[in-house]
Amino acid sequence: MADAHWFDSLKEKYAAEYAASPIKVSLIAYTAQPFDIAAASARTCYSSKGLLLPDDMHKSDKSRELAKKVARATLKSGHHTTRQHAQFVFGLENVSRQVIWQILHAHPYYNSEQVSQRYVAIKNDRTWYSLPTSLMQNADVHALHTLAFDTYTRLIDVLKPVVEEIYFSIHRLKARNKEEHAGDIKKRCMEIARYVMPVSTVAYLYHSVSALTLMRYARMLLWSAHEEFVVLGLKMFEHIRAIDAELFNELPVPLEPPARTFDSTAAKQKNAAFDAALQGKPARLVSSSVAALEQFDRSVFDTAVNPLLGDVFYPGTLDESTRLLNHVHFTFQKKLSHTADSQEQRHRTLPGSRPHLAEQISLENDYIVPSLIKKSPEATQIYLDYLEQNFEIVRRLWPQDSIPREDLAYLLPNAYPIRYLESGDYYNFFHKWKARLCYNAQEEIFYSAHAEVSAVKTQFPEIGKFIGPPCFVREHLKPRCPEGDHFCGIKVWQIPFNEYERVI
Repeated sequence: MADAHWFDSLKEKYAAEYAASPIKVSLIAYTAQPFDIAAASARTCYSSKGLLLPDDMHKSDKSRELAKKVARATLKSGHHTTRQHAQFVFGLENVSRQVIWQILHAHPYYNSEQVSQRYVAIKNDRTWYSLPTSLMQNADVHALHTLAFDTYTRLIDVLKPVVEEIYFSIHRLKARNKEEHAGDIKKRCMEIARYVMPVSTVAYLYHSVSALTLMRYARMLLWSAHEEFVVLGLKMFEHIRAIDAELFNELPVPLEPPARTFDSTAAKQKNAAFDAALQGKPARLVSSSVAALEQFDRSVFDTAVNPLLGDVFYPGTLDESTRLLNHVHFTFQKKLSHTADSQEQRHRTLPGSRPHLAEQISLENDYIVPSLIKKSPEATQIYLDYLEQNFEIVRRLWPQDSIPREDLAYLLPNAYPIRYLESGDYYNFFHKWKARLCYNAQEEIFYSAHAEVSAVKTQFPEIGKFIGPPCFVREHLKPRCPEGDHFCGIKVWQIPFNEYERVI
Protein backbone atom coordinates (compact mmCIF):
# COMPACT_ATOMS: atom_id res chain seq x y z
CA MET A 1 0.00 0.00 0.00
CA ALA A 2 1.79 3.17 -1.20
CA ASP A 3 1.98 6.01 1.32
CA ALA A 4 0.58 8.64 -1.06
CA HIS A 5 -2.44 6.60 -1.99
CA TRP A 6 -3.27 4.40 0.98
CA PHE A 7 -6.67 6.03 1.57
CA ASP A 8 -7.86 5.57 -2.01
CA SER A 9 -6.46 2.04 -2.17
CA LEU A 10 -8.18 1.07 1.06
CA LYS A 11 -11.47 2.64 0.02
CA GLU A 12 -11.34 0.64 -3.21
CA LYS A 13 -10.55 -2.55 -1.29
CA TYR A 14 -13.53 -1.99 1.03
CA ALA A 15 -15.87 -0.70 -1.67
CA ALA A 16 -18.52 -3.38 -1.05
CA GLU A 17 -18.46 -2.91 2.73
CA TYR A 18 -18.50 0.87 2.29
CA ALA A 19 -21.56 0.72 0.04
CA ALA A 20 -23.44 -1.68 2.33
CA SER A 21 -22.71 0.14 5.59
CA PRO A 22 -25.53 2.16 7.21
CA ILE A 23 -22.99 4.44 8.95
CA LYS A 24 -23.49 8.16 8.48
CA VAL A 25 -20.78 10.68 9.37
CA SER A 26 -21.22 14.43 9.46
CA LEU A 27 -18.63 17.03 10.41
CA ILE A 28 -20.64 19.32 12.68
CA ALA A 29 -17.86 21.74 13.67
CA TYR A 30 -14.10 21.99 13.40
CA THR A 31 -11.15 24.26 14.06
CA ALA A 32 -10.34 26.33 10.99
CA GLN A 33 -6.89 25.94 9.41
CA PRO A 34 -5.92 22.85 11.41
CA PHE A 35 -2.66 22.22 9.55
CA ASP A 36 -1.61 25.87 9.80
CA ILE A 37 -2.36 25.87 13.53
CA ALA A 38 -0.08 22.87 13.99
CA ALA A 39 2.72 24.55 12.05
CA ALA A 40 2.24 27.92 13.77
CA SER A 41 2.23 26.41 17.24
CA ALA A 42 5.41 24.48 16.45
CA ARG A 43 7.17 27.56 15.10
CA THR A 44 6.05 29.64 18.09
CA CYS A 45 8.19 27.43 20.33
CA TYR A 46 11.30 28.91 18.69
CA SER A 47 9.96 32.33 17.74
CA SER A 48 11.77 35.45 18.94
CA LYS A 49 9.04 37.60 17.36
CA GLY A 50 6.25 36.55 19.72
CA LEU A 51 3.18 34.45 18.99
CA LEU A 52 2.89 33.27 15.39
CA LEU A 53 -0.60 32.91 13.92
CA PRO A 54 -1.95 30.49 11.30
CA ASP A 55 -2.12 33.26 8.69
CA ASP A 56 1.59 33.94 9.25
CA MET A 57 2.28 30.56 7.63
CA HIS A 58 1.24 32.06 4.25
CA LYS A 59 2.88 35.49 4.27
CA SER A 60 5.46 34.49 1.70
CA ASP A 61 6.84 31.54 -0.23
CA LYS A 62 9.51 31.25 2.44
CA SER A 63 6.88 31.15 5.19
CA ARG A 64 4.94 28.42 3.39
CA GLU A 65 8.04 26.32 2.85
CA LEU A 66 9.16 26.77 6.45
CA ALA A 67 5.71 25.81 7.76
CA LYS A 68 5.77 22.60 5.74
CA LYS A 69 9.34 21.83 6.82
CA VAL A 70 8.52 22.30 10.51
CA ALA A 71 5.32 20.27 10.16
CA ARG A 72 7.21 17.40 8.49
CA ALA A 73 9.91 17.48 11.14
CA THR A 74 7.55 17.41 14.11
CA LEU A 75 5.44 14.70 12.51
CA LYS A 76 8.45 12.47 11.78
CA SER A 77 10.07 12.97 15.19
CA GLY A 78 6.90 12.26 17.19
CA HIS A 79 6.44 15.79 18.58
CA HIS A 80 2.69 15.59 18.04
CA THR A 81 1.23 17.88 20.68
CA THR A 82 0.94 20.50 17.95
CA ARG A 83 -1.77 18.29 16.39
CA GLN A 84 -3.91 18.48 19.51
CA HIS A 85 -4.93 22.13 19.09
CA ALA A 86 -7.30 21.46 16.19
CA GLN A 87 -10.57 19.81 17.21
CA PHE A 88 -13.26 18.10 15.14
CA VAL A 89 -16.85 17.47 16.21
CA PHE A 90 -18.37 14.56 14.29
CA GLY A 91 -21.96 13.42 14.25
CA LEU A 92 -21.98 9.61 13.97
CA GLU A 93 -25.08 7.59 13.19
CA ASN A 94 -25.75 3.84 12.94
CA VAL A 95 -22.49 2.87 14.63
CA SER A 96 -22.66 -0.42 16.55
CA ARG A 97 -22.30 -0.54 20.32
CA GLN A 98 -19.55 -3.09 19.75
CA VAL A 99 -17.27 -0.72 17.80
CA ILE A 100 -18.04 2.14 20.18
CA TRP A 101 -16.98 -0.04 23.12
CA GLN A 102 -14.09 -1.87 21.45
CA ILE A 103 -12.47 1.17 19.79
CA LEU A 104 -14.05 4.63 20.00
CA HIS A 105 -14.32 4.66 23.80
CA ALA A 106 -11.39 2.35 24.59
CA HIS A 107 -8.89 5.22 24.83
CA PRO A 108 -8.84 8.51 26.77
CA TYR A 109 -8.47 11.09 24.01
CA TYR A 110 -12.03 11.79 22.88
CA ASN A 111 -15.33 13.15 24.08
CA SER A 112 -18.69 11.60 23.24
CA GLU A 113 -22.35 12.13 24.03
CA GLN A 114 -24.35 9.16 22.77
CA VAL A 115 -27.96 8.06 22.89
CA SER A 116 -28.69 6.17 26.10
CA GLN A 117 -30.13 2.67 26.08
CA ARG A 118 -31.13 3.27 29.68
CA TYR A 119 -33.42 6.18 28.89
CA VAL A 120 -34.28 5.97 25.18
CA ALA A 121 -36.32 3.04 23.85
CA ILE A 122 -34.80 1.00 21.03
CA LYS A 123 -37.03 1.29 17.97
CA ASN A 124 -37.82 -1.66 15.75
CA ASP A 125 -36.89 -0.13 12.41
CA ARG A 126 -34.62 -1.38 9.64
CA THR A 127 -31.51 0.23 11.04
CA TRP A 128 -31.58 -0.64 14.75
CA TYR A 129 -28.68 -3.02 14.26
CA SER A 130 -25.62 -3.16 12.02
CA LEU A 131 -23.89 -6.32 10.86
CA PRO A 132 -20.56 -7.09 9.16
CA THR A 133 -20.95 -8.21 5.55
CA SER A 134 -20.18 -11.84 6.48
CA LEU A 135 -23.43 -11.97 8.47
CA MET A 136 -25.69 -9.76 6.40
CA GLN A 137 -27.19 -12.56 4.32
CA ASN A 138 -27.60 -15.05 7.16
CA ALA A 139 -31.30 -15.64 7.85
CA ASP A 140 -30.63 -17.13 11.30
CA VAL A 141 -28.76 -14.00 12.34
CA HIS A 142 -31.62 -11.74 11.32
CA ALA A 143 -34.09 -14.08 13.05
CA LEU A 144 -32.01 -13.77 16.22
CA HIS A 145 -32.29 -9.98 16.07
CA THR A 146 -36.05 -10.21 15.60
CA LEU A 147 -36.24 -12.49 18.62
CA ALA A 148 -33.99 -10.15 20.62
CA PHE A 149 -36.26 -7.17 19.99
CA ASP A 150 -39.39 -9.20 20.81
CA THR A 151 -37.75 -10.36 24.04
CA TYR A 152 -36.74 -6.79 24.87
CA THR A 153 -40.34 -5.57 24.54
CA ARG A 154 -41.71 -8.56 26.49
CA LEU A 155 -39.30 -7.97 29.35
CA ILE A 156 -40.32 -4.31 29.56
CA ASP A 157 -43.95 -5.37 29.98
CA VAL A 158 -43.21 -8.20 32.41
CA LEU A 159 -40.94 -6.08 34.60
CA LYS A 160 -43.35 -3.15 34.84
CA PRO A 161 -45.40 -4.40 37.84
CA VAL A 162 -42.21 -5.47 39.64
CA VAL A 163 -40.62 -2.05 39.16
CA GLU A 164 -43.84 -0.26 40.13
CA GLU A 165 -44.00 -2.14 43.43
CA ILE A 166 -40.39 -1.29 44.31
CA TYR A 167 -40.54 2.28 43.00
CA PHE A 168 -43.68 3.28 44.88
CA SER A 169 -42.51 1.58 48.06
CA ILE A 170 -39.63 4.08 47.98
CA HIS A 171 -41.52 7.10 46.61
CA ARG A 172 -44.73 6.70 48.58
CA LEU A 173 -46.08 10.16 47.83
CA LYS A 174 -45.69 9.60 44.11
CA ALA A 175 -48.01 6.59 44.33
CA ARG A 176 -50.92 9.03 44.56
CA ASN A 177 -50.52 9.74 40.85
CA LYS A 178 -48.93 6.69 39.27
CA GLU A 179 -49.58 7.72 35.68
CA GLU A 180 -47.47 10.82 36.13
CA HIS A 181 -44.45 8.60 36.84
CA ALA A 182 -45.05 5.99 34.13
CA GLY A 183 -42.02 7.29 32.24
CA ASP A 184 -39.72 6.72 35.22
CA ILE A 185 -41.06 3.17 35.55
CA LYS A 186 -40.53 2.39 31.88
CA LYS A 187 -36.97 3.72 31.90
CA ARG A 188 -36.02 1.32 34.69
CA CYS A 189 -37.59 -1.54 32.76
CA MET A 190 -35.71 -0.58 29.58
CA GLU A 191 -32.47 -0.38 31.52
CA ILE A 192 -32.72 -4.08 32.33
CA ALA A 193 -34.45 -5.31 29.16
CA ARG A 194 -31.53 -3.98 27.08
CA TYR A 195 -29.32 -6.77 28.48
CA VAL A 196 -30.71 -9.16 25.84
CA MET A 197 -29.98 -6.86 22.90
CA PRO A 198 -26.99 -7.84 20.77
CA VAL A 199 -23.99 -5.53 20.76
CA SER A 200 -24.71 -5.01 17.05
CA THR A 201 -27.38 -2.53 18.21
CA VAL A 202 -26.53 0.88 16.80
CA ALA A 203 -26.22 4.28 18.43
CA TYR A 204 -25.94 7.88 17.33
CA LEU A 205 -23.53 10.23 19.04
CA TYR A 206 -21.44 13.36 19.04
CA HIS A 207 -17.77 12.38 18.89
CA SER A 208 -15.10 15.05 19.33
CA VAL A 209 -11.42 14.36 18.73
CA SER A 210 -8.21 16.23 17.99
CA ALA A 211 -6.20 15.96 14.80
CA LEU A 212 -3.77 13.74 16.71
CA THR A 213 -6.51 11.28 17.64
CA LEU A 214 -7.57 11.14 13.98
CA MET A 215 -3.98 10.24 13.12
CA ARG A 216 -4.07 7.46 15.68
CA TYR A 217 -7.37 6.23 14.24
CA ALA A 218 -5.70 6.08 10.83
CA ARG A 219 -2.68 4.23 12.20
CA MET A 220 -4.86 1.63 13.93
CA LEU A 221 -7.57 1.45 11.25
CA LEU A 222 -6.90 -2.20 10.39
CA TRP A 223 -5.55 -3.35 13.74
CA SER A 224 -8.85 -4.47 15.30
CA ALA A 225 -9.99 -6.34 12.16
CA HIS A 226 -13.40 -4.69 12.39
CA GLU A 227 -14.55 -3.77 8.91
CA GLU A 228 -17.05 -1.38 10.48
CA PHE A 229 -14.23 0.70 11.97
CA VAL A 230 -12.49 0.80 8.60
CA VAL A 231 -15.63 2.16 6.93
CA LEU A 232 -16.21 4.62 9.78
CA GLY A 233 -12.61 5.86 9.58
CA LEU A 234 -12.76 6.28 5.81
CA LYS A 235 -15.91 8.38 6.10
CA MET A 236 -14.36 10.57 8.80
CA PHE A 237 -11.15 11.04 6.79
CA GLU A 238 -13.14 12.06 3.71
CA HIS A 239 -14.32 15.10 5.65
CA ILE A 240 -10.73 15.94 6.60
CA ARG A 241 -9.64 15.71 2.97
CA ALA A 242 -12.42 18.16 2.02
CA ILE A 243 -11.43 20.85 4.55
CA ASP A 244 -7.64 20.57 4.73
CA ALA A 245 -5.63 18.56 2.21
CA GLU A 246 -2.38 19.20 4.07
CA LEU A 247 -3.71 17.65 7.27
CA PHE A 248 -5.26 14.78 5.32
CA ASN A 249 -1.89 14.02 3.76
CA GLU A 250 -0.39 13.69 7.25
CA LEU A 251 -2.66 10.76 8.15
CA PRO A 252 -0.27 7.82 8.63
CA VAL A 253 -0.41 4.54 6.75
CA PRO A 254 -2.46 1.94 8.71
CA LEU A 255 -0.50 -0.81 10.39
CA GLU A 256 -1.17 -4.38 9.34
CA PRO A 257 -3.23 -6.26 11.94
CA PRO A 258 -1.57 -8.79 14.26
CA ALA A 259 -2.19 -12.50 14.01
CA ARG A 260 -4.74 -13.50 16.64
CA THR A 261 -5.53 -16.88 18.15
CA PHE A 262 -9.16 -17.77 18.81
CA ASP A 263 -9.26 -20.82 21.06
CA SER A 264 -12.65 -21.28 22.70
CA THR A 265 -11.36 -24.06 24.98
CA ALA A 266 -8.53 -21.90 26.28
CA ALA A 267 -10.99 -19.00 26.68
CA LYS A 268 -13.26 -21.21 28.76
CA GLN A 269 -10.41 -22.15 31.10
CA LYS A 270 -9.19 -18.55 31.46
CA ASN A 271 -12.70 -17.25 32.09
CA ALA A 272 -13.31 -19.92 34.74
CA ALA A 273 -10.02 -19.10 36.51
CA PHE A 274 -10.81 -15.39 36.41
CA ASP A 275 -14.27 -15.93 37.88
CA ALA A 276 -12.93 -18.20 40.60
CA ALA A 277 -10.48 -15.51 41.69
CA LEU A 278 -13.36 -13.03 42.03
CA GLN A 279 -15.11 -15.36 44.51
CA GLY A 280 -18.56 -14.22 43.43
CA LYS A 281 -17.80 -10.50 43.63
CA PRO A 282 -17.92 -8.07 40.69
CA ALA A 283 -14.57 -6.54 41.68
CA ARG A 284 -11.50 -7.52 43.73
CA LEU A 285 -8.58 -5.40 44.88
CA VAL A 286 -5.43 -7.11 43.62
CA SER A 287 -2.78 -4.48 44.32
CA SER A 288 -2.31 -1.05 45.84
CA SER A 289 0.36 1.55 46.44
CA VAL A 290 -0.21 3.68 49.51
CA ALA A 291 3.36 4.51 50.50
CA ALA A 292 2.69 8.10 49.51
CA LEU A 293 0.19 8.37 52.37
CA GLU A 294 3.08 8.91 54.73
CA GLN A 295 4.23 11.95 52.80
CA PHE A 296 1.29 14.30 53.32
CA ASP A 297 -1.52 15.34 55.62
CA ARG A 298 -4.43 12.86 55.59
CA SER A 299 -6.90 15.73 55.87
CA VAL A 300 -6.70 16.12 52.09
CA PHE A 301 -8.98 13.03 51.93
CA ASP A 302 -11.56 14.62 54.22
CA THR A 303 -14.38 16.32 52.30
CA ALA A 304 -15.12 18.46 55.37
CA VAL A 305 -11.63 19.95 55.02
CA ASN A 306 -11.26 19.59 51.25
CA PRO A 307 -14.60 20.61 49.64
CA LEU A 308 -13.12 20.23 46.15
CA LEU A 309 -13.77 16.47 46.39
CA GLY A 310 -17.50 17.10 46.63
CA ASP A 311 -17.66 19.90 44.07
CA VAL A 312 -19.70 18.99 40.98
CA PHE A 313 -16.94 20.42 38.74
CA TYR A 314 -14.28 18.30 40.51
CA PRO A 315 -11.56 20.94 40.00
CA GLY A 316 -8.94 19.36 42.27
CA THR A 317 -6.36 18.99 39.50
CA LEU A 318 -5.87 22.75 39.85
CA ASP A 319 -5.16 22.52 43.58
CA GLU A 320 -1.69 21.72 44.90
CA SER A 321 -2.87 19.69 47.90
CA THR A 322 -5.55 17.68 46.07
CA ARG A 323 -3.08 16.68 43.37
CA LEU A 324 -1.27 14.64 46.00
CA LEU A 325 -4.10 12.10 45.73
CA ASN A 326 -2.70 11.09 42.33
CA HIS A 327 0.08 9.20 44.13
CA VAL A 328 -2.14 6.57 45.79
CA HIS A 329 -2.84 3.76 43.30
CA PHE A 330 -5.14 0.74 43.10
CA THR A 331 -5.65 -2.13 40.65
CA PHE A 332 -8.90 -4.11 40.60
CA GLN A 333 -9.87 -7.32 38.89
CA LYS A 334 -13.35 -6.78 37.45
CA LYS A 335 -16.25 -8.43 35.68
CA LEU A 336 -19.08 -6.39 34.21
CA SER A 337 -21.58 -6.95 31.41
CA HIS A 338 -20.82 -5.37 28.05
CA THR A 339 -23.60 -2.83 28.60
CA ALA A 340 -22.43 -1.88 32.10
CA ASP A 341 -18.80 -1.67 31.07
CA SER A 342 -19.76 0.63 28.20
CA GLN A 343 -20.62 3.11 30.95
CA GLU A 344 -17.72 2.17 33.21
CA GLN A 345 -15.14 2.80 30.46
CA ARG A 346 -16.29 6.43 30.18
CA HIS A 347 -14.14 6.98 33.29
CA ARG A 348 -11.27 7.44 30.88
CA THR A 349 -8.66 8.37 33.49
CA LEU A 350 -8.97 4.84 34.92
CA PRO A 351 -7.42 2.65 32.21
CA GLY A 352 -8.71 -0.89 31.86
CA SER A 353 -7.15 -3.85 30.07
CA ARG A 354 -10.35 -4.63 28.17
CA PRO A 355 -9.94 -7.60 25.85
CA HIS A 356 -10.21 -8.08 22.12
CA LEU A 357 -13.70 -9.41 22.72
CA ALA A 358 -13.68 -12.28 20.24
CA GLU A 359 -10.71 -13.82 22.07
CA GLN A 360 -12.84 -14.24 25.22
CA ILE A 361 -15.62 -16.21 23.52
CA SER A 362 -15.77 -19.60 25.20
CA LEU A 363 -18.91 -20.90 23.41
CA GLU A 364 -20.48 -21.28 26.86
CA ASN A 365 -23.72 -19.64 27.95
CA ASP A 366 -21.83 -16.74 29.48
CA TYR A 367 -23.82 -13.80 30.81
CA ILE A 368 -24.70 -11.49 33.70
CA VAL A 369 -28.19 -11.65 35.26
CA PRO A 370 -29.36 -8.27 36.66
CA SER A 371 -30.92 -8.23 40.12
CA LEU A 372 -34.27 -7.03 38.81
CA ILE A 373 -34.58 -10.04 36.49
CA LYS A 374 -34.16 -12.33 39.49
CA LYS A 375 -37.12 -10.63 41.20
CA SER A 376 -39.51 -12.05 38.59
CA PRO A 377 -39.70 -15.78 37.80
CA GLU A 378 -41.42 -14.98 34.51
CA ALA A 379 -38.77 -12.46 33.50
CA THR A 380 -36.04 -14.91 34.52
CA GLN A 381 -37.44 -17.61 32.27
CA ILE A 382 -37.83 -15.25 29.31
CA TYR A 383 -34.29 -13.96 29.85
CA LEU A 384 -32.65 -17.39 30.10
CA ASP A 385 -34.63 -18.84 27.17
CA TYR A 386 -33.51 -16.02 24.90
CA LEU A 387 -29.86 -16.22 25.94
CA GLU A 388 -29.82 -19.98 25.32
CA GLN A 389 -30.88 -19.35 21.72
CA ASN A 390 -28.43 -16.50 21.35
CA PHE A 391 -25.41 -18.57 22.36
CA GLU A 392 -26.64 -21.54 20.33
CA ILE A 393 -26.40 -19.47 17.15
CA VAL A 394 -22.87 -18.36 18.08
CA ARG A 395 -21.91 -22.02 18.59
CA ARG A 396 -23.39 -22.99 15.21
CA LEU A 397 -21.58 -20.25 13.32
CA TRP A 398 -18.23 -20.55 15.11
CA PRO A 399 -16.81 -23.39 12.90
CA GLN A 400 -17.52 -21.50 9.66
CA ASP A 401 -14.22 -20.21 8.28
CA SER A 402 -16.02 -17.66 6.12
CA ILE A 403 -17.08 -15.72 9.23
CA PRO A 404 -14.31 -13.81 11.03
CA ARG A 405 -14.36 -14.29 14.80
CA GLU A 406 -14.53 -10.50 15.24
CA ASP A 407 -17.80 -10.57 13.30
CA LEU A 408 -19.32 -13.20 15.59
CA ALA A 409 -18.73 -10.87 18.53
CA TYR A 410 -21.53 -8.69 17.11
CA LEU A 411 -24.02 -11.41 18.06
CA LEU A 412 -23.11 -11.43 21.74
CA PRO A 413 -25.76 -9.96 24.03
CA ASN A 414 -25.30 -6.83 26.12
CA ALA A 415 -25.31 -9.27 29.05
CA TYR A 416 -22.01 -10.81 27.93
CA PRO A 417 -19.36 -10.36 30.67
CA ILE A 418 -16.19 -8.35 30.15
CA ARG A 419 -13.29 -9.58 32.30
CA TYR A 420 -10.41 -7.17 32.81
CA LEU A 421 -8.11 -5.25 35.18
CA GLU A 422 -8.64 -1.59 35.97
CA SER A 423 -5.97 0.64 37.51
CA GLY A 424 -5.80 4.23 38.59
CA ASP A 425 -5.08 6.76 41.29
CA TYR A 426 -7.20 7.68 44.29
CA TYR A 427 -8.22 11.07 42.89
CA ASN A 428 -9.82 9.57 39.78
CA PHE A 429 -11.20 6.52 41.55
CA PHE A 430 -12.82 8.81 44.12
CA HIS A 431 -14.61 10.68 41.33
CA LYS A 432 -15.94 7.41 39.92
CA TRP A 433 -16.91 5.99 43.30
CA LYS A 434 -18.73 9.16 44.24
CA ALA A 435 -20.78 9.02 41.02
CA ARG A 436 -21.39 5.27 40.88
CA LEU A 437 -22.32 4.76 44.54
CA CYS A 438 -25.32 7.02 43.97
CA TYR A 439 -28.54 5.00 44.10
CA ASN A 440 -29.39 6.40 40.65
CA ALA A 441 -26.29 4.85 39.10
CA GLN A 442 -26.56 1.79 36.88
CA GLU A 443 -27.18 -1.10 39.28
CA GLU A 444 -24.35 -3.34 38.11
CA ILE A 445 -21.73 -0.59 38.25
CA PHE A 446 -23.12 0.44 41.64
CA TYR A 447 -22.33 -2.99 43.10
CA SER A 448 -18.95 -3.09 41.38
CA ALA A 449 -18.06 0.28 42.90
CA HIS A 450 -19.37 -0.93 46.26
CA ALA A 451 -17.09 -3.99 46.11
CA GLU A 452 -14.10 -1.80 45.27
CA VAL A 453 -14.77 0.67 48.07
CA SER A 454 -15.47 -2.14 50.54
CA ALA A 455 -11.97 -3.49 49.85
CA VAL A 456 -10.43 -0.04 50.35
CA LYS A 457 -12.38 0.53 53.57
CA THR A 458 -11.20 -2.85 54.87
CA GLN A 459 -7.52 -2.46 54.01
CA PHE A 460 -7.18 1.30 54.41
CA PRO A 461 -9.88 2.46 56.84
CA GLU A 462 -8.11 5.76 57.51
CA ILE A 463 -8.96 6.90 53.95
CA GLY A 464 -11.86 4.57 53.17
CA LYS A 465 -14.04 6.31 55.74
CA PHE A 466 -14.23 9.37 53.48
CA ILE A 467 -15.61 7.52 50.43
CA GLY A 468 -19.29 7.40 49.55
CA PRO A 469 -22.02 8.65 47.20
CA PRO A 470 -22.54 12.38 46.53
CA CYS A 471 -24.97 12.82 49.43
CA PHE A 472 -22.35 11.32 51.77
CA VAL A 473 -19.31 13.32 50.64
CA ARG A 474 -21.36 16.53 50.37
CA GLU A 475 -22.28 16.56 54.06
CA HIS A 476 -20.92 20.09 54.36
CA LEU A 477 -22.21 21.34 50.99
CA LYS A 478 -25.63 22.46 49.76
CA PRO A 479 -27.66 20.93 48.32
CA ARG A 480 -26.71 17.64 49.93
CA CYS A 481 -28.05 15.67 46.96
CA PRO A 482 -27.05 17.35 43.67
CA GLU A 483 -29.56 15.27 41.66
CA GLY A 484 -32.44 17.72 42.14
CA ASP A 485 -35.71 16.22 40.85
CA HIS A 486 -33.86 12.91 40.35
CA PHE A 487 -33.28 12.40 44.09
CA CYS A 488 -33.44 8.62 44.65
CA GLY A 489 -35.86 9.03 47.54
CA ILE A 490 -33.60 7.39 50.12
CA LYS A 491 -31.46 9.13 52.75
CA VAL A 492 -28.44 7.06 51.83
CA TRP A 493 -26.11 9.12 54.02
CA GLN A 494 -27.88 7.64 57.07
CA ILE A 495 -27.32 4.03 55.99
CA PRO A 496 -24.15 2.12 57.04
CA PHE A 497 -22.02 1.42 53.97
CA ASN A 498 -22.13 -2.34 54.39
CA GLU A 499 -25.93 -2.19 54.30
CA TYR A 500 -26.23 -0.48 50.92
CA GLU A 501 -28.70 -2.45 48.82
CA ARG A 502 -30.84 -1.67 45.81
CA VAL A 503 -32.55 -3.29 42.83
CA ILE A 504 -33.65 -0.28 40.76
